Amino acid sequence: MILNGNSPLDRFEWAAEKIKSIIGEQKEQPVALFDIGSRDNILKEYLLDSPIEYKGFDLDPITPITEKWNIELPFPYSYPPPGIVTLLEVIEHLNYPGLCLKNIGNLTLPGGYLILTTPNPKSSTSRLHLLSTGELSCFTQSDLDLNHHVFTPWIHMVEKILVDAGFIITEYVTLDGKTTIFDSSLFKGNILKRFTARLVKKVIEHRDPSACGMAYGIVAKKSI
Repeated sequence: MILNGNSPLDRFEWAAEKIKSIIGEQKEQPVALFDIGSRDNILKEYLLDSPIEYKGFDLDPITPITEKWNIELPFPYSYPPPGIVTLLEVIEHLNYPGLCLKNIGNLTLPGGYLILTTPNPKSSTSRLHLLSTGELSCFTQSDLDLNHHVFTPWIHMVEKILVDAGFIITEYVTLDGKTTIFDSSLFKGNILKRFTARLVKKVIEHRDPSACGMAYGIVAKKSI
């Protein structure tokens, strides 16, 4: 998988930017967007000025406007298929990611888009954490127990799952920006330790740009 760039944006900023770009290209008024794993519909707040028909879905809805859907099961509603589906920081929580992505693929309009973000196991932070503790950050025993991170989303594995579900990846970028050596947090705690760790991470990121950023994002298009 070829990396297309390193974005300083967080997942909501990046996803909103991609959605607006897709809407601009399609020139459709409006576009149906299904936000899966929407929780409290944060993404919607980034799209208030965009011509979309937003619907949020979650396994355990926490707002009245969010509808329940266990994506291990086929879509239970009769809504028209969406042109855009978002899956932000969800795939790492799925017991059966292949099955879930196939259900999403069956739902998505042919030629429609899936926008996916997930923690980056190749990040310089994860690599340094693995070296020092033997575990990837975001995929420790604690992350399993507290956050139900049961799937480690290596990019080649996610690509395979998406292709099997009928998608073609059109963009792959890292998110959250590159490591910054000098900022105010450097002077909190052991300065030498923090400085050394950041310097090592900068070297890793220079050698492998896919190590930049704690998350990565994918835009995938449903086969026609």
